[in-house]
Amino acid sequence: MTPDSRCFFVLALLLSAAASAQSEPQAALNPDVLGTRSIVACDVTAQACGVAVMSFPVTSSMVPYGKPGLALANQMLPSVEIANTIIARIDSGQHPQQAINAALSQPDAAPGSRQIGVAILRNNTVQVGQYTGQDSWTERCSLLGATYAVQAAGQTSAAVCQAMAQGFERARGSLAVRLMESLKAGAAVGQDARGERSGTVRVWAPASQTDGFTHYIADASVAGKRDALQLLESELFRYLGQMVRESPANRVELDPWTIMSLKWALKETRYYRGMVDFLWTPEAETALMAYQASNALFPRGTLRSSGKTYIDWALVQFILRAPEGSVQSASR
Repeated sequence: MTPDSRCFFVLALLLSAAASAQSEPQAALNPDVLGTRSIVACDVTAQACGVAVMSFPVTSSMVPYGKPGLALANQMLPSVEIANTIIARIDSGQHPQQAINAALSQPDAAPGSRQIGVAILRNNTVQVGQYTGQDSWTERCSLLGATYAVQAAGQTSAAVCQAMAQGFERARGSLAVRLMESLKAGAAVGQDARGERSGTVRVWAPASQTDGFTHYIADASVAGKRDALQLLESELFRYLGQMVRESPANRVELDPWTIMSLKWALKETRYYRGMVDFLWTPEAETALMAYQASNALFPRGTLRSSGKTYIDWALVQFILRAPEGSVQSASR
């Protein structure tokens, strides 16, 4: 075969492959696996906004959108174009509800298949907006609060929105912890009809809160796990305890049972070598700080006030939930 004939032969193969690829039918979207419950909220005190979501398919790349001062849940039939249009309209000064309505009024927006929740911080107040299309999946619901929006579709019960709202309002702690409590409260009355294998919690705040290297003050996500809700909570506490500064809202009194549990965990990682009892001692405090010196970006100790000792609950949960081998142990 001559060089020219070889060239024509290769070109023919390439053209044949291209024609074959063009004739391949595209797989149709399967809406039966779409179903999501979420909450978006902002906290004026913390100057933070966040979103928490549970679903069957992967959530982290589809549903949560946000940045400092804004959190958006983009679900049912997610659309990156609609999400970005809403954000752009909010940035131009529109109220979240006005931005949602305008974005869904555009040609080809397919509003009946959309479900959206938005919360923003503006002039030190929270503004929220929400939309649920009437073509949504089974057991859809939505609920708008003063600082949050809850929305769900494809659920086993429409009562999930009310439960999530109550869980958020009753919870204590930082915004991320309260968002997580909302997801847990919803699971008690209803879940994704296909099961829940995926979840995400994200909270955005000014980068100054994390020394300028990220706008996330909470970022946890799991996918493809039967116990996704429990794993998501552990991942959230890992991030809050290991990656960001302490939130004063997460401080709790250091009780005897927590002291004993912490001493066991610190002893297993060889940072603590004393007695495992109910008393918090200087040796235990030293071990706590040494553990964090090897495993946390922003080490934090206990706080003594009015005769009581307080500790960051997220730090406690990070230490107690850390799987074996996931943290650096002390040298022998």
